[in-house]
Amino acid sequence: MKTVYTTGLFILGLFIAGALWNCAKADPEFVHDTNTISQMVCRTSPSGADYRGVIYEYDRNENLVTGNFTQQDVDGGYGIILFPIALSLQKDVDLTKIYLRATVTYDEIIAPSLSGTHNITGDGIIITVTAGTGATRSYRIRGFYE
Repeated sequence: MKTVYTTGLFILGLFIAGALWNCAKADPEFVHDTNTISQMVCRTSPSGADYRGVIYEYDRNENLVTGNFTQQDVDGGYGIILFPIALSLQKDVDLTKIYLRATVTYDEIIAPSLSGTHNITGDGIIITVTAGTGATRSYRIRGFYE
């Protein structure tokens, strides 16, 4: 019995070593440097109406970048996403309990996660978007009534 157990562990160890040995880095063709958010919406409930955010992108020199831009144009900068909500909707839209959804490319990671509800009043929240290459970009997300 002990021999069977030892042999099983040995085979399992060989399998794990082989699997780790065959791990390779991602093909550079499929790693992207994009770390921008192309769209963000907020909701008052998971199935509620969408309110689209206005995204402002800034370059490393804190200049507002408008129109079409490349990743190189905004590298080293940051973004601000504002949700101006009509004052007449103040009773219906509680900005202290908002669900957020962002549109990013497939190899971007957002931290902290956008799951659950968020309080975007006052200074709002700050998230970081990480590209497949590891480059990061911060976004401040704020909501207000106008």
